[in-house]
Amino acid sequence: MGLRISAVIPVKNLARGKSRLAPLLSVEERINLSIAMLRDVLECLCSTSYISAVVIVSSDRLVKDVAEEYDAVSVIEDKDEQGVNNAVALADSITRDYDASVVLPHDLPLIDVIDLAMLYNTVLHNKRCVVITPSSRLDGTNVLLRRPPNIIKTHYDEDSYILHVREALANNARVKILLSKRLMSDIDEPADLYELLKSNRECNATRYLSKVLNLK
Repeated sequence: MGLRISAVIPVKNLARGKSRLAPLLSVEERINLSIAMLRDVLECLCSTSYISAVVIVSSDRLVKDVAEEYDAVSVIEDKDEQGVNNAVALADSITRDYDASVVLPHDLPLIDVIDLAMLYNTVLHNKRCVVITPSSRLDGTNVLLRRPPNIIKTHYDEDSYILHVREALANNARVKILLSKRLMSDIDEPADLYELLKSNRECNATRYLSKVLNLK
């Protein structure tokens, strides 16, 4: 029997998210882009046997509706949202019985099944292991896989990449760094949008951006 890995996706209120994209996109367009990226991530996660369950934590009704489309478990967060660490903690109560848990954001439109295969195989023979994919700027954490799920607490929004490494080492976990351009390419700045379009990846996010930015 293979590993049972749950995926956890924290999603903040869409109207308040992606504010750094405001020079290019309106609030409505940012909401629609976030939904498109969430669909890209969910389509990947739900298309493979490497992931046994998907848990989405959000206070946003639109996010809940999308989660239901993909048969993901939806955890409703309070409207005042306490941040990513609190969102992951809410999901941990559901994922604690899985062999491992992987936390990832909704804005990874380039994610591919091969990335999930690499994550799965990285922890397959390590019962106490933490796998981290940093952000492209090497400060944040784009992907955090914990085996078992409670092996470390999360430290998002606090130079999390270094803190997650330190926490894992302090808990005698084997630490592995997975450098994947697809997983490191999150969407925060206007420049990230153009890099995404240059990738020539056919996905919900690129189709939407091509339309709203009037690109051929």
